[in-house]
Formats: sequence, structure tokens, C-alpha cells
Amino acid sequence: MRTPVGVAVVGASPRAAALARVFEELPQADLRWICDEAAARTRSPGELGPRRTPDFDEILEDEQLDVVVFAATQLAAHGRARAALEADKHVFIDGPLAFTSADADTLVELASRRSRRLWSHLAGVQRPAARRLHTLVDRAVLGEIFYVHARRYVERDDTLDLLWGPGADAVSLILDLLADEPIEAVARADSYLGRPTPDVLFAELRFATGIAAQLHLSCLEGETVERFSVVASEATAILSDTSGRELVLYPGGDSLPSFSGIPLDQGSMIAYRVPQEDSLRAACARFLGTVRSPGDAQHGREAAAAVAVLEALERSCQGQGVPESITPRAVLGGFNVVELRSR
Repeated sequence: MRTPVGVAVVGASPRAAALARVFEELPQADLRWICDEAAARTRSPGELGPRRTPDFDEILEDEQLDVVVFAATQLAAHGRARAALEADKHVFIDGPLAFTSADADTLVELASRRSRRLWSHLAGVQRPAARRLHTLVDRAVLGEIFYVHARRYVERDDTLDLLWGPGADAVSLILDLLADEPIEAVARADSYLGRPTPDVLFAELRFATGIAAQLHLSCLEGETVERFSVVASEATAILSDTSGRELVLYPGGDSLPSFSGIPLDQGSMIAYRVPQEDSLRAACARFLGTVRSPGDAQHGREAAAAVAVLEALERSCQGQGVPESITPRAVLGGFNVVELRSR
């Protein structure tokens, strides 16, 4: 039997508790530490279960620790993720990889040089319906993609950053599905409630292929909506939060009156049955799989590319819609260290 992977979870939020619970339950993991700056050490010698410490440096000194899990991007900032990689620990970040492209690139380069796994986990990319949509796009079932439209309405929250929260999920899914990086970003935002961050944001990404992606983010609509559309020559795919119809195809190309061998009438739709699973648990298990069998991972720099796009959108917002050019960072899939893609 293989030795379990030693894991430490950094954070004290409900999300950190959920991550700790998942890693504690996974048979391939050994949850050794919970690092919470506000907590005192609560385990006496000989007591079972993870040790608790307020000292981040203490967990890095544990030679049996393999993985550091940060329950939020801000917990990985200020050099912490870099310090974990320099201590030869694999790193899992729940959220965007970093808040600046310079920091993201530094982490990617360091992980590559030290042969460590570096994961940016975004729930929207990892859920089963998104992975099924990715398969349809990969197999060219939809035909030639014309444009993508993402709409996210969320509840009002004074602590919420629309761009780096729901926007990060949307941008990451766009890059994941298209396996490409945009060359230009344009965004405008407004804060009607007087918050330091926008209440509403409209954005557009332009790709060298001619594909466009539009985003509409808001916390003012009074409803919670998630709708992601991929409009293509043979069909339009709709990814939504509607239970039972999370992924629906509307065929509309030259394939009618049939689509992939399925007889159809005009206006017909195809609803895909999506398996129900604990997306967080599944993602953590896949991450541990790449730690235990590095040769199985074939991932690129999508997480770092997504940070660069978010950064460009933020600059465009500050410039009241001034277009921001984006220089492609690298060929996607070439570094084998960053997990973001849904396949």
C-alpha cells in the first residue's frame, strides 16, 4: 500500500474547514496540519488527528509534509505560496493563482523548476457539467465557435469582489474551453452602492482567432443566475445552474433534421445527463493523483494566463473601458505544473 500524501490546510474559514474535511476523508491523504493564525496549538503529544498551529513556518519544517493547501488566494499571497514551493511542497490554492500576473508567473516558474504540483482550483471549471462541455468542444461537436457569453448574477455582499470572484470562474472557464489566450480585454464597471469594488461589470475578450467572449457580472439583479453560452456553427451549448438541465444543446446548423445521428425537429434541444458528484472532493482527489503519479499530469499555464486576463480587465475598468492588450504568455499545455483545465 502506498504511503498517504501529507497535507496541511491553511485557513480558518468555513471553506478551509470543508477542505480539511475532504483531505481528512480521502484515503490517499494524511491531514497532518491545520494552520490558523488565530488559534493556539490544541493537540497534546500522542493525540490523534491533525496538529493545529498559528505558525506557518512550523508546517514547512515538517519533512513528512508533501502538500500545502491554501483555502483562499489571499492566504497564499505575501510570499507564502512561494515559500511552500521553495520548501519543496506541492501547492493547492482554492481560488485564482495570485492577484498579479507577475506573482503567478513566479509561482509557475518555481513549481516547474522544482518539479512541484501547483493547482489553482476554481469550482466553476471543475464541476461535471463544465467537464462534459469541455469534451463536446474538444471533439468539435458544436462546430466552429463564433462567440461565448457568460452571465453571473450573485447576491449582494459587501466583501465580494465581482471580478476576482465570479469573474475569475468565468474567465478561467472561457480560457479552458477555448484553450487559447485573448489578445485584448475591454471592461467597464459601476458601483451604484458606493462600495470600493464594482456592483456591475461588462467585459469583452477578443482572441486572435476572431472569437469574442462577453461577460456580464452583477450583484444588483435581485436573483442568483449563472448562464454560460457557447454559440457555434452546428449548435449552441448552454451551461447553467438549472437543476436537471445544467448542460443543454440547441442544434441549429446544417446538421438538421439530425444532429450526431439523433433525429430532431426544428427547435429541439438535447439535455445532457450530468453525474452528481462532490466537485471539491473530486478535484482534491485528482490533485493528489498528480502528486502521487506526476507523469499523469498534462496541464499548462491556464491559471497564470487567467490571472493576466483578470489583471487586464481590472486596468480597463480603471481606465473607463480603455482596451488593454494582452501578450500571450506561453503555449498552453507546455509546463505540466498548473491544474486548471477541466479535462
